[in-house]
Amino acid sequence: MLFLVENLNSERQRSYTLYEEENMSALLARLSRQRVIALSIRPMPSFLSPFLPEQRIKITSEEVIELIESLHLIIKSGLPLHHGLLDLSEDSNSPKFKKMLIDVAEEIRRGKSLSNAFEPYKKSLSNMILNLIRIGEETGQLETTLGRGAQFLRRTFQLKKKVKQALIYPSFAFATVTAAMLVWMIYVLPQMTDLFKQMGVPLPPLTVAIMAVSDFMVNYIFYMIFALFAIIMIFVVAHKKYRSVRLATDKFVLKIPIVKQIVSGFNMAFISEYLRLALISGIPLFSALETLKSNIKNEVFQIALTNASHDVSHGLQLSSAFRKTNLFSPFMLRMMGVGEESGTLDSQLNLIAEHYNEKVDYYAENIGKIVEPVVLIFVGGFMALIMVGLMGPMYDLIGQISQ
Repeated sequence: MLFLVENLNSERQRSYTLYEEENMSALLARLSRQRVIALSIRPMPSFLSPFLPEQRIKITSEEVIELIESLHLIIKSGLPLHHGLLDLSEDSNSPKFKKMLIDVAEEIRRGKSLSNAFEPYKKSLSNMILNLIRIGEETGQLETTLGRGAQFLRRTFQLKKKVKQALIYPSFAFATVTAAMLVWMIYVLPQMTDLFKQMGVPLPPLTVAIMAVSDFMVNYIFYMIFALFAIIMIFVVAHKKYRSVRLATDKFVLKIPIVKQIVSGFNMAFISEYLRLALISGIPLFSALETLKSNIKNEVFQIALTNASHDVSHGLQLSSAFRKTNLFSPFMLRMMGVGEESGTLDSQLNLIAEHYNEKVDYYAENIGKIVEPVVLIFVGGFMALIMVGLMGPMYDLIGQISQ
């Protein structure tokens, strides 16, 4: 049953929260445990269940890493999970994260396993982490599995930060250059071309073309901004709704120089890292691929993993399945093949992950040096075009003044 509870928050202000419980008695017991001061309780229709706080909760990557690391330490110390989670909730500054920990602790107190208690929050934790917890429970190695999971999340988080750092600079550089060019075309050039017109200076075709572009931008700049905004909004909505749009976008991204190396490096490092973790944790390779493909954002790699998962399920070796996708690098395929032949696939996957971690790190540290020549060529070409277009009329104007 669903209940809408009017309560007082920590600032003594009224707020409303949806709860799902078997009956009123169970709800009252839950509110008492959570120390919620209920002002009124109203039964609600079941179709509102998607709006439950548990369904909408958002927690950061840092909080997930901290949670898994803390769970590892709790189990290692011998402290009961129920008490450990309640202690963690007391230290949390995030109301939503705190509530999640309290609810999970209560589910564990009722007899649920850790993986089942976290099931309502799988969107926040990801299926990967839930599967690792479940495998750890089934094998009796939950402490070890959580430690490996925390290490995996920490390395993945650092890798994502490097990728974002690497992509921020070129985006900022090209945005700044574009803005400067627009200022030139909309503000500086019109003043110069007006002077040419007033003095009756003969204009070459290149100058006429530049003036036409400048006039068009001056007259329609607001329409252009509106059109650009509309295109971006349509693209964002379509990208979120249609897989074909996401696939086309990801294919285009993987054709852009430099960006291709960064995105490919990140995905190959992520895939190798997780497959290594799955192997040493006892997760079957097919199950690992099934979980992995739902956690990869890039549609091109997601399709490749889907195809590889199908081939592996039919008895093909992992390296052979990956080779059929024509997406993974020869280095990665060669290392995986060596690992399969020697029985050290987990070690080889670790080497692959470290290799691509270093590669992404290199691009993150040197992206400025790599992009700078491209920006200079871009700016230099624009300024050369402007100078050539204005040089002839400028000499003619000086000649008229000197006469």
